Amino acid sequence: MSVAGLIDWPAALLLTHATVSRVTETEQAVGEALAHGPVFRNRDFPLSPVPVLVRQDRAALLRPLLARYVDLLGTVVARWREQARVRDFFRLGPAAERLVAADRALGDAPWVCRLDGYLEAGSERLRVLENNADSPAGTLFTARINETVAAVVRRLHHGAGRLADLTYTGEDRFLDGLRAAARAAAAREPGRCADPARIAVLQPTGAANRESVELVDRMRAVGVDAFLADPRTVEVVGGRTRFGARPADLCWNKVNTVSWMAYCADPDFVTRWERAVRDTALVHVNPFGARYVAENKLTLALVQEPGFADLFTPQQRALVDALLPWSRKLTPDAVDDGGTPLVDRLLADPRDFVLKQPYDIRGDGVTIGHDCPPGRWRAAVAEGVRDGHLVQRRVAPTSYPVVVPGAERVTALPISLDTYLLGGHVAGFGAKASRNSKINIFQGGQKLAVHVVAGGFR
Repeated sequence: MSVAGLIDWPAALLLTHATVSRVTETEQAVGEALAHGPVFRNRDFPLSPVPVLVRQDRAALLRPLLARYVDLLGTVVARWREQARVRDFFRLGPAAERLVAADRALGDAPWVCRLDGYLEAGSERLRVLENNADSPAGTLFTARINETVAAVVRRLHHGAGRLADLTYTGEDRFLDGLRAAARAAAAREPGRCADPARIAVLQPTGAANRESVELVDRMRAVGVDAFLADPRTVEVVGGRTRFGARPADLCWNKVNTVSWMAYCADPDFVTRWERAVRDTALVHVNPFGARYVAENKLTLALVQEPGFADLFTPQQRALVDALLPWSRKLTPDAVDDGGTPLVDRLLADPRDFVLKQPYDIRGDGVTIGHDCPPGRWRAAVAEGVRDGHLVQRRVAPTSYPVVVPGAERVTALPISLDTYLLGGHVAGFGAKASRNSKINIFQGGQKLAVHVVAGGFR
């Protein structure tokens, strides 16, 4: 069931050689693309003109597996609703329980999802490390960097760079996904807005990221009454959801779960949002089941825990084995597959494991054993036992050639391969590269274009 060998190495190496052998032309082409092209960075990083080249035939085999996995995330949310033992596993608290119960229009699976993964070194088998199911970044900027690098490749290499259909492209790809969400919600719950004319993009006042600003500008350019809104200004007035004085038919909730949970310390905030998603025509993307349950890193453990195996079909369990690294919830009585206490195993073999808080921002809640002083690792293990964090077997990532325009040097950097799904369907891929153990743009990394190709580079 697993899919390996995703990178088209002959094409990637040919393209890399062609790029660094023409240093001046490459630097000029990239400089002009940055000067005249669209914004595609929340944080500045160098643009590598060499995209990650993914084989179309392998991506096509991977597509149904990833779609089934997102459907499985919906199953986990449904089991959370149905069974007290699953709710006890997550321990989300009363605010989350109220909001998830109120927000049913889009169903249980995340509508917008970015599955962050590594191509395992050696096999290039995709391993899904995290479910970004609350407010994933890159829904607009991934298309822009893919198209910007494609234009550079075509300019330098005379028409090369034709992209297969699984390449994430299109200025309005994400807007189309939001509109599809509205139609789906209206089909499930008559009375929901099927054709949103007014779309709110939720961000804290004065702290909107570049992508959210650019998304609003793009939607306005094609006739949508789009606006940035602080979620703390939500009100239900006359049966309609408003943010301040402005009504909204749909909102893209671009506030991460860590910040959202802090807002929920205000009981009135929870009540107003409960009314907005339950009692009005508003379509809320992503629904709270996705934001609280599917986003929670403990979901990666739940689907593997022997004690919950009865909740899933043999086919679902086989899918998990094919896509996920070994993962468990860390508790005082947790053991590995051989019966060794998990705490003892973590302290004896830190290089083999990663610890993750259920929710975090930009990788701050991730502790990697092989890149951690012993004292800090012991403290992270103790905290993980106390708070029930995720233990995950470390996956060594594949490295890929990265080029700095104007330099003749090629650097092989570890990369991620991240899959975007809209409405349960694979929309395309993104990637990040870094010299650091955490492959994260906000921790010294950079974003790479990903082109799905058939026939390689000529």
